[in-house]
Amino acid sequence: MNHQMETPCGSSLAMYGALTKMGKSVDVVIPEYPRIFEFLPNADKIKEEGKENFEYDLGIALDCTDTMRLKGFEPWFENAKTTISIDHHGTNTMFADFNYVDPASPACSQTLIVILTMMGVEIDKEIGTCLLSGIITDTGGFRYEGVTTETFEFVARLLRIGVNVSSVCKKVLQVKSRANFELTKLIMDRMEFFENERIAFTYITKEDEEKVNTEPRRP
Repeated sequence: MNHQMETPCGSSLAMYGALTKMGKSVDVVIPEYPRIFEFLPNADKIKEEGKENFEYDLGIALDCTDTMRLKGFEPWFENAKTTISIDHHGTNTMFADFNYVDPASPACSQTLIVILTMMGVEIDKEIGTCLLSGIITDTGGFRYEGVTTETFEFVARLLRIGVNVSSVCKKVLQVKSRANFELTKLIMDRMEFFENERIAFTYITKEDEEKVNTEPRRP
């Protein structure tokens, strides 16, 4: 399984938990991801790459619009006997053998809740915590357009099984590293305003990221 880095790894770890609960042997492969998600259940199981010279029976891509988003997992995914893509982006290129794409869903994890329920998988506290993380990040903490009544119904369901919504929100949205603060300072210091202060412009560079050591977590 693989998940693009831009949207953190909640849905991948939720799928990992579901498949292992079903008795499957699973590798969850995420070449790099933000360190703030190390708190998620089974984050210590994440691998940087798949097994060498190994053909998987099934490759699952989560929250990826195309193979470019697989971030180094492409060889293992493309060589798998069967491939599945689960996503919520209308721009998905339907690159897998089987594609479950729901553009009406504001989060891949919300789509995944529907799929796991259809599969008869019991969503426990660990799986629920991962799903909630994915919902929070994909919706910007429920701030983006596209959030539905169903989104909050799912969150209520996760609350009922013991998922600590407040704690996950704080860890996902409010925990900042020193490198993050230093980059924010650079962004603010470089900000310029145009068109009677209606447009703001700023930037950071790759060199800035290297200088403040914003390297993502590698398994």
